[in-house]
Amino acid sequence: MMEENNEKVSQKNWLTALVLCWFFGLLGLHRFYAGKIGSAFLMIYGTVCALCILALDVYFGAIAFVVMGGIVVNDFVLILTKKFKDCRGVEITGEKLK
Repeated sequence: MMEENNEKVSQKNWLTALVLCWFFGLLGLHRFYAGKIGSAFLMIYGTVCALCILALDVYFGAIAFVVMGGIVVNDFVLILTKKFKDCRGVEITGEKLK
């Protein structure tokens, strides 16, 4: 019975995920924290690509950063509304069992 409850409650801290997303969202640190390693590396890759595109062309670089920023804003809203899930598929709500 105890294992069933642990699967429904994330061990990750909601406020930590929110702060990481706010300050380091483009680097995907909030995704690393949630255990989503693959998508975190894709966020880093996308940010590096956006920087490279920005060095070549300001217009297309700005578009690339808007796309990356949109992903970060989406994650921030999901975390803020407590709908963001960790690597186990459990929502990070900040509520833990006692």
